[in-house]
Amino acid sequence: MVKRFIKERLGTIILFAIIIIFVTWGFLRVKEARDNAITYVEDYEAPEGNVDFTQEGSYVSVAKTDSLELFYNEAKGAIQVMDLKSNHLWKGICDNEVYDLEGVNAQWKAYLQSPITISFNDLKKKDSGVTKQFAGKDCGWLEAEIIPNGVAVTYGFLTPGIYVTVEYTLEGDEFVVRIPHEKIVEKSKYALTTVELLPFFGASDNSVDGYLFYPDGSGAITTYEKVDTRPSNVKAAWYYTYTNKTVNFPNLWNRDAYMRYTAAMPIYGIKNGDHALFGIFTEGAENSGVVVYPSGYIVDLNHMGFEVYTRNVYVVDMYSMSTGLGTASTGGSVQRVDKKIIPEDKVARFCFLSGDEASYSGMANVYREYLLANGMIKDAIADGEEMALALGLLMGTTKEGMVFDEYVSMTNFEQVQEILDRLSERGITNKEVVLESWIKGYDRYETWGPVRQLGGTGGLKALNSYMEANPENKIYLENGFMFASSETSGLAEDTDVAYDGLNVEISVQNMDGTVLYMMNPQAAYRRNQEFLSKMEKYGNLGVAYNDVGKYVYADFNPQAPFTKAEAVLKLRELLGSAADSGRRVASLGTNQYVYSYTDYLYNLQEESYGLSITDYAVPFIQMVVSGLIPYSTQGAGNLSYDLQIQKLKWVEYGGLPNFVLTYESAQKLRDTGYDSLFSSTYADWEDTVVETYLEFKERLSGTYGQQMTSHEILTDDLIRIEYENGTVVYVNYSNEEATVDGVTIPAKDYVAVGGGAK
Repeated sequence: MVKRFIKERLGTIILFAIIIIFVTWGFLRVKEARDNAITYVEDYEAPEGNVDFTQEGSYVSVAKTDSLELFYNEAKGAIQVMDLKSNHLWKGICDNEVYDLEGVNAQWKAYLQSPITISFNDLKKKDSGVTKQFAGKDCGWLEAEIIPNGVAVTYGFLTPGIYVTVEYTLEGDEFVVRIPHEKIVEKSKYALTTVELLPFFGASDNSVDGYLFYPDGSGAITTYEKVDTRPSNVKAAWYYTYTNKTVNFPNLWNRDAYMRYTAAMPIYGIKNGDHALFGIFTEGAENSGVVVYPSGYIVDLNHMGFEVYTRNVYVVDMYSMSTGLGTASTGGSVQRVDKKIIPEDKVARFCFLSGDEASYSGMANVYREYLLANGMIKDAIADGEEMALALGLLMGTTKEGMVFDEYVSMTNFEQVQEILDRLSERGITNKEVVLESWIKGYDRYETWGPVRQLGGTGGLKALNSYMEANPENKIYLENGFMFASSETSGLAEDTDVAYDGLNVEISVQNMDGTVLYMMNPQAAYRRNQEFLSKMEKYGNLGVAYNDVGKYVYADFNPQAPFTKAEAVLKLRELLGSAADSGRRVASLGTNQYVYSYTDYLYNLQEESYGLSITDYAVPFIQMVVSGLIPYSTQGAGNLSYDLQIQKLKWVEYGGLPNFVLTYESAQKLRDTGYDSLFSSTYADWEDTVVETYLEFKERLSGTYGQQMTSHEILTDDLIRIEYENGTVVYVNYSNEEATVDGVTIPAKDYVAVGGGAK
């Protein structure tokens, strides 16, 4: 009877079961959101303020060093910094000398005179969105305290009941701005999420010769003089340190969308005539960003600054269903915030440059020295080391079949040795070689198991022995640890997978039903330790990390939660464990935290991401790491539309000559995921590889292992580069020869003179 009842009503039972599951799921998501709330005072009343915005006040000296003097205006809560070496005054907010304040509306006038702005969420009305307020209008309370070498200013935004203390100090040649997290006070129902820090520090109109420099791709600049060439609806640009601000799987997985607004370095710079400032975020950098506002964005003023993120912010998807709590979702998505302020101080340091050093080149030199002084970058190039060839070898790939997938071998371990021997015989001894897709189940995000068709463990052992006899070759086995799938062996969802702020996995489902996951940083570290344990038998082979230097995110996994800063520390520990094992380390990602452990950086971006505000891409990352870490850029010679133009790009960016090849014919890659590798057969490219390398070795030997100290765009087609040993390289992209400094550069060619040039 019961069986018959169930059988007859099975469809209805399944339908009710699905409804119960969805209602329960919705209930839990809303409950999670409610639990993730800050306790606030219901009866908060804004106190009377002490600020009179009609007063101009005056700037009084509060600190001085041999290089700088700091001034504070108590009526505005604003600062100014005098560079005593050049007698140039850097203003923290706009006055009528910087911009006509009478020509803008009240809100923009307030913004122009704001040392900080804040953004916050109303926790009582969670779906109301973000509110922004300006210190120049909405700050009702100012309180200043003289502290050693500077002043601490408390900005009280009385309506939301948010108080933020900012410490302005001088340390030698640096102006230091600190926001202590314990001095952020919230007295009502509003939760602080963002502080925009000194948004008009160094702002300028278009009357001076200058530009904004920002961390887009390899580095980018927006010049003041080209303001008339931009579209009428100029957009601002946001760059978030190490990770795009929106943490969801599709965004992280889409490389262009992800990288377009991701900053590999927490820096920016402003050049105004013969003077420049350069900002470096040195503490809490993981939760910071850079905002770029070129002239034409509302006002004809060029300005930029750091943003500080005080809380983790995430998005909740809402659905049209009852929650069981007497309310209903309305669809779409809304912003939620973590209940706790991120427990870290935020510190930015500003350096000031003048004369020839007031440029993005001077900024790169400052940043390189900062990294060296703080042990944050490795010197991986030995004195007198010969220029290397950058080589990527695709070992194989998978072709989907009707029943079983087929592994397509493209370069086995024995053929790797053959290729390296051939190159050595023809005069290329120093090689940086990354082996890709050598792992059985690489497409399922497995991290170990040499493919049988490539020679298996025996072939890998033979390659390791070959390396012992040929140490001039540097081979890296490429691997990744930040992703997994539902088919990855040993995956435990409760502990290994990253979660967002509502305790939901950061994942996406493929068409075939498999699920892709972002990994918890601790799980990524553990997987790496397991990999290194298995690598102990292969001590002559290095490791190439294809994702550790690209992805950082806060993880709310209740079993192993990580703030973004903690995630960076764990990834540094991951890289450090590989370096401590005595093997070489390569990185595909260029996030600044990898520089301490990396022996080789590959596929560096050689362009910006082409926003409409950008006038030029510049090799800022390359300048910082040049002479310290060997690197190749994104462009592969065998995949370029014009090899000569690609060679000029390598020369301009200081990159190694770079090719991505296979031993077998590229025709075998048809109908596989590597159809973009349309010309890769080693036998077809050997002569070109050798000729290109020997050309670089002969003409540019004086640049390898030398720091690039200057990069100058003379015209749209003509570049001048200088190295620390005095070598000067001219690059001419045009179809006609050019003469600069008495040096003639043929069309589409380059010339190196002086220093170590031959």
